[in-house]
Amino acid sequence: MLTLYDHPRSGNCYKVRLFLALIGKAYQSTFVDVLARKNQTAAFERISAFQQVPAMTDGDTTVWDSHAILLHLAHHYAPEWLAPLPRIGAMHAWLSVSANEIANSLQPLRLTRVVSHAEAAHHLGVSEALLDIPGMQARTDRVLRGMDKRLSEHRWLAGADAPTVADIACYGYAALAEEAAIDVAAYPAMAAWRERIRQLPGYVTPGT
Repeated sequence: MLTLYDHPRSGNCYKVRLFLALIGKAYQSTFVDVLARKNQTAAFERISAFQQVPAMTDGDTTVWDSHAILLHLAHHYAPEWLAPLPRIGAMHAWLSVSANEIANSLQPLRLTRVVSHAEAAHHLGVSEALLDIPGMQARTDRVLRGMDKRLSEHRWLAGADAPTVADIACYGYAALAEEAAIDVAAYPAMAAWRERIRQLPGYVTPGT
């Protein structure tokens, strides 16, 4: 049985829950109260090297980082979610966008809206005085415009005929854009892509 170390408000955890639902893979969930610092223990560090959620155990295998988990699940249980060879580079490029550009723009911007600035600063590893919310907003707009341009040309981010793990990776926080006070109507191709993902069989909402 798969065990997912999870927090319901985490967009990164949501990516994994969503993918598990889409591929119909059973798992058990273990809640990790990151706001109460319950992840900051030696025991959890043995599961997740940087004490972050999500993490997953699959038999004797432990995987941490949402993108590593998505790839693990796809390779082992759902290879149809991996891009065909001509598109594999694009798939990995958009996984990188999720792990870098989105993680440094939309993800922290949303965090400043759903927890206190002091709590957000703690999780981002900076002092509250250094929270650059206008900078986050500018970076978020740049990233979402890049996604919107790509999705105006392709139905799915990797350019394949079907969604890949790259779509799920980037969707995790795009699904929560309204929580960051983003007007999604300003990015119509991305909005249409979000709706296509919502229509996939097995789809679950962020709060599920």
